[in-house]
Amino acid sequence: MVLRSDPTRSEQVSPGSSIRLSRRTLLRRSGLVAGGVGATAFLAACSAAGAPAWTFPPAAAATAAAPQGSSSPAAPPAAAASPSPSAAPSPMAEMASPAPSALALAKAREPSPADYAVPPAFRPARSTPIAFDLTSNDGPDETILIAVNPATAYASMNFNHQVPAPVLRLTEGDTVHFTLTNKGQLAHSIDFHAAQTAWSRNYQEVAPGASFSFDWTASYPGVFMYHCGAVPVLMHIADGMYGPIIVDPKGGRPAAREYVLVQGEFYGSGGEYAKMLNSPPDVVCFNGQALRYKTAPLLAKAGELVRIFIVNAGPNSSSAFHVIGALFSHYESDGYPPNAMGMHQTIDVPPGSGALVELTFAEPGTYPFVTHKFSDATKGATGLFKVS
Repeated sequence: MVLRSDPTRSEQVSPGSSIRLSRRTLLRRSGLVAGGVGATAFLAACSAAGAPAWTFPPAAAATAAAPQGSSSPAAPPAAAASPSPSAAPSPMAEMASPAPSALALAKAREPSPADYAVPPAFRPARSTPIAFDLTSNDGPDETILIAVNPATAYASMNFNHQVPAPVLRLTEGDTVHFTLTNKGQLAHSIDFHAAQTAWSRNYQEVAPGASFSFDWTASYPGVFMYHCGAVPVLMHIADGMYGPIIVDPKGGRPAAREYVLVQGEFYGSGGEYAKMLNSPPDVVCFNGQALRYKTAPLLAKAGELVRIFIVNAGPNSSSAFHVIGALFSHYESDGYPPNAMGMHQTIDVPPGSGALVELTFAEPGTYPFVTHKFSDATKGATGLFKVS
């Protein structure tokens, strides 16, 4: 993730790279359009039944991934390496990611940084645009470890080589200059739930090797999700292409210890579209790995205010977020201050939504946090607060 101020940047497509492909073009090539693309056709494409068989283009056609922590996206590939619109892979061709082998398991990396649960700090709104750059990635080198005991590898698609993607923290009124650079072998896109912008203009799919930029303004404070919207959307989200957005009110919030938790689901070994459509998830977890905060609890002190930003990436199950041994003294659905309510024991966060809760632990000890949908908690959506 890159956050920087650069008022000189404007909407552009990287020179020398393929133009972004419209969803109409991609759907038509996939035989999904007859007489135009309406809402019905689009929804049908997003949820088409069956498990198409994905194939990746040859690995040699893929561009190198930008290193973690890079201050800007890597330069676009040379024109000869940039796929033309006619060469773009079909959005409904399913990813032939075989079940991760023992070698893949050995190479699987942690899904996201160890300190992912600690969000960036609040800061006042800025008068110049904030640059937020993402790469989209897929393929055999993107295997992540979604569980440790037993060790479970998953062939992910992702942003910036991590699941969940980087936390974007803004302040109400901030303008974001966003750039997506597609370093994968499939078309990818973006959907910011905090933005108000035309899907037909800015949320279209970006071809492999291409980049696309646009600006948007965070008009409402809240807790939001962002994700890839390429067809089939279900697969791109279930395979890991999502992240959280925190938009603070202009005046900030009272001082508190803060955490961000993103609930997500994993199906099979990745790329298993029929399973995503028809079966319950195999792993449900917070911040990319089952029971991640059971072995590395989140810390707090008795009597201090703790604030949790919660996003449910889904794609299919609601989260019934609950902390055992504590009560939420403050709850905001969507993290929107005018939605504030008092005491809650469990809050519902639908797929694609967010929430904010605050609580104070009465005494030292350990306090589990779960989704109270215990079939999902048992599959990994359980962690601990360690209170001193």
